[in-house]
This record gives sequence, C-alpha cells and structure tokens, in this order.
Amino acid sequence: MCATVGADGLMYEVHRQERSDDMKNGAMLGVFVTDEIQLLELNPPVSFWAGPRNFFVTLFSDSYLIKNLVRRDVKSRYSRAGIGFGWTFLEPLLLSLVYYALFTIIAGRPEPLYALHVIIGVIVWGHFGKSLQASVASLSKGKNLVKQVYFPREILAVAPVFAQLWISSTSLLAVIPIMIYLGVVPSIHILWMLPLGMFLTTILALGIGMLVAPLNAISQDFLHLFRFIVRAGFFISPVMWTYEMAHSRASGHWLDLILLNPMVVPITLVRKGLDGTELTIAPNYISYSIAFAIGALFLGVAIFKKWESKVVKYL
Repeated sequence: MCATVGADGLMYEVHRQERSDDMKNGAMLGVFVTDEIQLLELNPPVSFWAGPRNFFVTLFSDSYLIKNLVRRDVKSRYSRAGIGFGWTFLEPLLLSLVYYALFTIIAGRPEPLYALHVIIGVIVWGHFGKSLQASVASLSKGKNLVKQVYFPREILAVAPVFAQLWISSTSLLAVIPIMIYLGVVPSIHILWMLPLGMFLTTILALGIGMLVAPLNAISQDFLHLFRFIVRAGFFISPVMWTYEMAHSRASGHWLDLILLNPMVVPITLVRKGLDGTELTIAPNYISYSIAFAIGALFLGVAIFKKWESKVVKYL
C-alpha cells in the first residue's frame, strides 16, 4: 500500500494486491494475470453539514499535532530577536503610544482612561487582523506541506490563529502597569467579559478566514483584499474610539449602523472587563455579535471542508 496523487490533484491510497498463486497458475496455463489496484481517496469532499462536525472531531483527535504547530509558530516568530518574547509586550505599548499621542494632538485632551482603552483596542484588533490574514493564507502558505503528506488541512488554519491567541493574551499583561498607574481595579465581571471578548474575536477571524481560504488558494488577490480590509477596519472599529464616544456623537440609525460591526462588542467586552466600568451595550446587540461570530465559524468551516480538497490542485 502506498500514497499517490491523481490527475485531479487529490491524494489517494493505492492498495496493491498480488495474487502470486493465481499468477503462477495463470502463467502455467498461458494466461496473463494482472494485479488488482484499488484507489481510495484519502480526503473525499464532505457535505456542507458534515464539515463542522468533522472539524471539531479533528480539533480533539489531532490536538497533539495542533499544539506542536502552535508551539513551533510562537517560537519561530521570536527565535532570532534579541528581545524575544518581550516584543509581545513592547509592540502594543509602542503602537498605543503613537496612537495616543496622535489622537491627543488631533482631538485635544482625552478622557482619563483613554490610554488604557487604546492599548486594549490595539491588542484585540491586532489579534483579529493577524488571525484573519493567517487563516485566509493558510492553504497557500502551507502548499509545500500539503503536496508532501496528507493531514486534515483545517489544522493549517487553526494553528496560527491559536498561536496568535496565545500571543495576544500574553500581550494583555502589558495593561497591568497602566491600570496600576491609573488606579483602575477590574470588577468580578472580568471573569466572563474578557474570555468572551477574546473567544468571539478568535472564532470570528477563524470563520471568515476559513471561508475565504479556498478562494485564496485559487487567486491570492483575496489575501491582498483582506489586508486592505484589516487596515480600513482599524478605523471603523472601536480601536481609537470607544462605544461611549460613538453613543454620545451618533444616535438612531447611525448608532445601529455602527453596532452592525461584529467587532464592536468583543472589543468593548474586553475593555469593560479590565476597566471595571458598566457595560452599556443593549443585550440584543450582544446577542447579535455572538450569533454573527458563531455563524461565521460554522459557515467558514463548512465551506472550507467542502472545497479544500478540490482547490489544492491550484496551489
């Protein structure tokens, strides 16, 4: 038994059965006997509804492989850096300092907790943007590995997102000195707001990225498009501004339009969990954001599992 790649670009198992006795008997009778070759497709396309189930099975059955890839990804990012993992704290601090100074020059004196809100927004949006771009490029970036050996290809999308989640969660420790300086004490609600905000950000980026990954395997124009979307989304998401700022300046349909952005709730949840202030977003918008993120994950996984075996021939 061995593996081979068919003309359609799919990988198959070749079961070769040699019937030595029959061949000997056939040779004695002057009859030519051939081997039986059976092709079994290792990665057959799955139905739309079976994709999410197979995805979650893979998360548990191949958890060891995912952990190793996450560990390798995290180490490789800082392997040749003198500061090493210190960049997980230094990068968001430097970015926040630049954005804070720029906004102060443009808008004048900001609110007291603005510096804390900026660094939280930068970290959460950075997690979303980097996770989204990594999952979109998962198939094209891992094309050499895909061509060499078969494994569940959704792992290529999951591993970099989980690695970025670890880095972003570690980066949130950088807000502790700022909280101490500002005298901010988080409330008990941090126990659910912070994990929920990071969870929604993660599955939203993973779902949208896996939805687009098969298209990006055909044409990498989609990766360039999403790089632009991440840059533009920085300004229309509450990174440099807060929900309270939008609520005080916009009302009616404009506020409803702002809250259609599925990243408004996750960023605000993380902020409110850390600064200890009250969450003032209406429950129906929170439910919308949760439903949007979960729906994006299931749709993205279903599309990815249905089409990834057909688009690898374009890699």
